[in-house]
Amino acid sequence: MDELLAKDTARLAELMGAAERCVVLTGVRMGATEETEAKAAGSAWGEAASLEVLMSDPARFWDNWLPRAVESAEREPRAEHAAIARLQQAGVIKGLITQAVDDLHRKAGSPEVVEVHANVMSGRCNRCHDVYALSEVVALVQASDDGVPRCTREGCDYPLRPTGTLWGEPLVEPAIIKAWDLAAWCDLFVVLDTQLRTDPMAMLPSVPLKKERKLAIVGSTPTQYDRYANLVIRWPAPEVITAVADQLTPA
Repeated sequence: MDELLAKDTARLAELMGAAERCVVLTGVRMGATEETEAKAAGSAWGEAASLEVLMSDPARFWDNWLPRAVESAEREPRAEHAAIARLQQAGVIKGLITQAVDDLHRKAGSPEVVEVHANVMSGRCNRCHDVYALSEVVALVQASDDGVPRCTREGCDYPLRPTGTLWGEPLVEPAIIKAWDLAAWCDLFVVLDTQLRTDPMAMLPSVPLKKERKLAIVGSTPTQYDRYANLVIRWPAPEVITAVADQLTPA
């Protein structure tokens, strides 16, 4: 870690250590930015993973979506996820909001996570509201004649859908409300690896700013809030947040 980055990281550790109500927002995948997801939205994958395709051509939807969901579910937490969990467990981070759908924060030991896109770990029936683990969805697809998983409740047989948010539909309303409440409550809001380009999450940092609370932004690409932030670290978040955890919660 070079000298300037080390100073910025020490400054972030100082801000987080002094805060009474630190809230953290993480992007779709730490170490990257939502630029990757934005490009995916306009790709063949993004189109196939949309609500429109699920409704009009469910076999095509599941053929595209399921392998990617399985790949996400098989990911293991990395050092940055463990660092955030340590900071939560130590009481440094009081609230965690994420745009990720891979459930890695929970796997790493984070006690509470607000998932604004939900996650890929399950599917559900919109008719009878039964929920199926991803492994069950995989088995139902494999056993299906047309590649579409269906509810197994007697008399239902309704096509399942992913529990998480798809392209072209609103985010999870209870999670969005919770995220807004945390942003209004915090005295320090820390953004990790998200460009904040997609509404409604793009507006989230404006909530603490309007209340004159502190804002720190960590990531490799600029955001619309950089000029208002108390601290901007132009570097991918994994190295930074791991170093912060090592300073504030040494093993």
